[in-house]
Amino acid sequence: GYRYFINAIRPGGLYLLDEPENSLSAGLQVELSQYIRGMARFYDCQFIISSHSPFLLSIPSAKIYDMDSVPVSIVKWQDIPNVRIYYDFFKENAEEFEQ
Repeated sequence: GYRYFINAIRPGGLYLLDEPENSLSAGLQVELSQYIRGMARFYDCQFIISSHSPFLLSIPSAKIYDMDSVPVSIVKWQDIPNVRIYYDFFKENAEEFEQ
């Protein structure tokens, strides 16, 4: 999946991506988010992405629309309920990572 994006994205393009994180490991999601950031910043690409991935949602300068709110609103990635669930889970289990 990751190689597909690397091979398909070209400078100056507009890309509509529907949950590109599907079938990608967390590590590849991080790499994809860095690649998308670089293509947007240095190669004039624009991306419209539907995603639940905190790695993609946290791309700097991303404008995130909460489609579940009425009316639709712009939110910070760290305030999205799905992201908060990950945060709470890892915070509650932090000791297991610090052994």
